[in-house]
Amino acid sequence: MKNIEDTPVVPLSKKHFYTHKTALKIGNWKNNFDLNYTNTIIAIALNHCCKYHDLIINGYLITARSLYLVVKTHEKSIDTILNKIEDRINLSLKDDKRTLKNKKYNIDFILDHEDVFFEIQEPLFKAYPLKNENLIPLITGKKIELPYYDRRLEALKKLIHHHPFCSAIDYSGAIGPVNVTLVKD
Repeated sequence: MKNIEDTPVVPLSKKHFYTHKTALKIGNWKNNFDLNYTNTIIAIALNHCCKYHDLIINGYLITARSLYLVVKTHEKSIDTILNKIEDRINLSLKDDKRTLKNKKYNIDFILDHEDVFFEIQEPLFKAYPLKNENLIPLITGKKIELPYYDRRLEALKKLIHHHPFCSAIDYSGAIGPVNVTLVKD
C-alpha cells in the first residue's frame, strides 16, 4: 500500500493571462447613432465579454473615435476577443428595432422582419497597438507627476477624469458603466 503523504502535490495548472494594450478605431457604423448610444452599446458588449469570455478589463476609455483598452485574456492575440466584441455589438444592433440612415458605401443587410432592415458595416473596429504611454497609467488608476508642465498631458488628464465612459470612474471609487478589475499597486 502506498502512503499518501509521500505523494508530491502537483499544482493545478492555471491558464496564462496575456496583457493587451490596444486602441480600437471605431468604424463608420458609429455615424448612424447618437454618441451616447454608441458608447453604451460598446460598454454593453465589453460587459458581456467580461462575463462570458474570460476578458479582464483593467482600463478603458471610449471616445467618439476610438476605444482604448488595457485587458488580460487567455488568448495570445486580441483578434478573438475583438471578434466576440463585434459579434455582441452586431447582435445588439440587430435587436434594436431602429431604421438607419442609408449610406453610399457598401452595406450588408440583414433581414430580421419582412419590412425592417438593419445595416451592419464591416469591420466595426480597426485594431492598433496603444502607444500613448501617458494614457495607459491614467486609465489604470495611476498618477503621473512631471517636474514640468505638459499641456497635452494636462488635457489628457482632464479628459479622462471627466469622461463618463472611462475606467478612471472605477479607480476613484465610483461604479462605471463597464466592469473593471482594479489593478493593485
